[in-house]
Amino acid sequence: MKLRAVVTRILVGAGGTALIGATGVWALSGGLYGCTKADEKLAPTLASLSVLDAHPNRTRPQDERYSGCDEDDGFAYAGQSYRLTTSRAEVLTFYRHAATEGGWRLKSANPSPAPAPDSLAVDISALCFEKPVAGTTAHLAVWFPGDLGDSPDAYGLEVTASHDGTAWC
Repeated sequence: MKLRAVVTRILVGAGGTALIGATGVWALSGGLYGCTKADEKLAPTLASLSVLDAHPNRTRPQDERYSGCDEDDGFAYAGQSYRLTTSRAEVLTFYRHAATEGGWRLKSANPSPAPAPDSLAVDISALCFEKPVAGTTAHLAVWFPGDLGDSPDAYGLEVTASHDGTAWC
C-alpha cells in the first residue's frame, strides 16, 4: 500500500511539473506575450482605413504604407508617412477636420509634444483620435518625427488597436 501511495505522488508531481512547464512555454510563446491571432488579423483592416490616405493637397506619401503586430506590446498597427511641404499648423487643421468627418473622436491634442531632454518619449502624438474599428477601439495618432530630432520634413499617421485594450496613441 505504501508503494502505491509513493507511485501516485510521483505521477501527480510529474504531471504537475509538466503542466507548469507547458504553461510556461505557452506564456512565453504568445499566450501572455505578443500578439493574439485576432490582433494579427486586425493589422490589414487598420492598413485599409481611408484616413491613412487622407492628406493636405500639397503633401505626398513618403515610403510604403506599413502594418503589422507589435510583439512586445501586443497590438496591431498601420501607418503612412508623408513629406511635409506645408506648415505644421495646416497639417493639424487638416486632420482635425478629416478625422472628425471620418467618425474619429479627438482624444487629445498637444501641438508641440517634444519630450524633455534626456527623458523617455512616451507620447509624441500632436493629435490623438479614437474610433471603434472591428470590435475594438482604434487610436489614430498624427505625429512629427522632428519632435524627436529626426526628419523635420515629414509627418506620420499611425493607427493602433488591440482586442485586449493595450493600444494607445
